[in-house]
Amino acid sequence: MTPKTDDQEDAATPAEEGSDTDPPAFISVRMYRDILGDCFLLRFPDKGRTVHMLIDFGIIQGMPDAKRRAQRIMADIASLTMTIDILVITHEHVDHLSGFYHARDQFQPIEVKELWLAWTEDPRDDYANQLRQARKTALALLEKSYNAFAARGYAETSATPGSQRSSPLDGLRNVMSFAGIGPSSLGASSEATTGGILKALIAKAEKVRYLEPGEDVFALAGLSYVRTYVMGPPRDKTLLRKSNPSKANPEVYALNGAGGDDYLLAAAVGLEEDAVLLDADALQKLKMSLPFGFKNLVALDSKSATIGAQQDPAAQTAFLARYGQAQEEWRRIDVDWLWAAETIALKLDSDTNNTSLVLAFEIGEGKDSRVLLFPGDAQVGNWLSWSNYVWSNGKASGDQGAVTSKVLLEKTVLYKVGHHASHNATLRDQGLELMTHKQLAAMIPVHQKFANESKHWNMPFPSLLRRLEEKTRGRVIRADRSKADMNPVADTVDGALREWENFLSDLDEISDAVGALALEYRLAVPRNEV
Repeated sequence: MTPKTDDQEDAATPAEEGSDTDPPAFISVRMYRDILGDCFLLRFPDKGRTVHMLIDFGIIQGMPDAKRRAQRIMADIASLTMTIDILVITHEHVDHLSGFYHARDQFQPIEVKELWLAWTEDPRDDYANQLRQARKTALALLEKSYNAFAARGYAETSATPGSQRSSPLDGLRNVMSFAGIGPSSLGASSEATTGGILKALIAKAEKVRYLEPGEDVFALAGLSYVRTYVMGPPRDKTLLRKSNPSKANPEVYALNGAGGDDYLLAAAVGLEEDAVLLDADALQKLKMSLPFGFKNLVALDSKSATIGAQQDPAAQTAFLARYGQAQEEWRRIDVDWLWAAETIALKLDSDTNNTSLVLAFEIGEGKDSRVLLFPGDAQVGNWLSWSNYVWSNGKASGDQGAVTSKVLLEKTVLYKVGHHASHNATLRDQGLELMTHKQLAAMIPVHQKFANESKHWNMPFPSLLRRLEEKTRGRVIRADRSKADMNPVADTVDGALREWENFLSDLDEISDAVGALALEYRLAVPRNEV
């Protein structure tokens, strides 16, 4: 059956009319299946050529057969093209990057023409450098905390179905894994970290492009019918750090406690004063917030169950002489700092998600144009920042032809659901509720069984999933479900059944010799463009 869109439903295709012209060409979006991670291959036809765009390629640590799964995916990509015109890395998390390491041998001969990254990765940007340095400092704290807990006799809890985490090491290791790292005592290859993978990708690409939110709209790889909008991450510090919804006015489909700058404060713990990687204001804030003088802040020794400032024997002796006696044990706060580490780790994880590069691709022009929205794992502040921009540059929101985020959301026909459909990566009133196009479909890169049973994550989040089903009338494409698992939401609108049949005809299941591999959704290209 030939896939059709609304404007084609009652018209015969050129092939049906008996003409010698080729049938309509289609944009395809291939989402790879049965992984907890993101990997999307987009193909855009253009007068005898195809533009290939790969958005992320990662599998969460701990997923069974991750290497084999990654290699199957890369083999499929290589069967379609040996040239990736545009490689997009939304943010530095292992579930968006690890595939390039696992399948590095298959990836090596594939050419990458352009690599797109957010401004937060630009080494020439002072603020970006500050953010990366703060992340580096916080990761150092997490490793110190992990090793200090381990030295006190704690152990990781086995990740068995139905078990509950009872050790602080579980949470710390979990968040450290998003950067592809582990405690130094366990060993970790620098090439396998997210930083190492990103460095290799930058070296491989012929051109690296760092994108700014709100920058002027541009054509995608010279395609006349695809316009690219860069919507995030924001440069505003408050919005960039706002990962969770407000308690008084929640922006998402569930409440979650708002986080502050705690990780920046705690990142200084365990580091000598002249090595604290905070700016002057942050360091002053730290000093003013302590209930004791900064000179009394004693570092965690990652190699010992005791503590000592900068591993200074004299300082350690003095400390133990003062606080090492049983009757003075209650005065020690080093373990209290440790117990804060998991909260700090979760904040770091959310803040990294919020640096996601957010892209909207407008297909066609005018009132009938459609939008594909890829927000990475953007969280609350990133979404809220989109309303600050008007395209094209120089226009005001009320000007004729001006495009705002509201306009783009209203035209969205394909939404890549953020962060595997977690509770705080899809805004409600300023996000999903604005997606009103009757052809709206959603793609969720999720593996619910692994997320729920092994990671103890509530993905996909039930209330969000229900609303996605309602908004799309059942057109929710999940990486852990087959086409046969999909059902339309009851609808009394005339033609609803035909719309559902057309949707299914535009959705293909891709398999290899092993089994199910991907789901591919097709969207028609505007007439006269290919």
